[in-house]
Amino acid sequence: MIIRTSPENPRESIMAKFIFKLQSVLNLRKQKEDSIKNELAVAIRKLEAERRKLFELENTLEDSVREFNEKAKKTTVHELIEFNEYLSLLNSRIKSQKENVNNAAKYVDKVREELVKAMKDRKILEKLKDRQYEEFLLERKRLEQKTNDEIVSFNYNDSNTGD
Repeated sequence: MIIRTSPENPRESIMAKFIFKLQSVLNLRKQKEDSIKNELAVAIRKLEAERRKLFELENTLEDSVREFNEKAKKTTVHELIEFNEYLSLLNSRIKSQKENVNNAAKYVDKVREELVKAMKDRKILEKLKDRQYEEFLLERKRLEQKTNDEIVSFNYNDSNTGD
């Protein structure tokens, strides 16, 4: 906390400005928090995209199985082998996509934890700033009261000596 005074203007010394010494650090922490929020939004969008891909693959698998079952009686051995290979390919894609979803979810959790930490760091500094501002106001009030007391005392002494 800094109380700036102006020697040219004594009135301005009473109306000092509050300056938080760590304001630049607080600003950096706010920027970091905003950056992590943006990163989290991107990570969540990626997770949702990966989930949609998985959903589409699972629907494709279900539709293929249903379609094959409808014409299973008219199927040749060669078509059965091709369909089995296709199902195997779909299942491996689904497995791979589930891994992608899990990795994206883990990343979202990691970024979320970083955001919580960044928010805590920012809030600590904001609380410190608030506390220092309250102290500043109390000190300013004390100085104003002292100045008022001096003026009253001066006026009282001036009126007593003027008799």
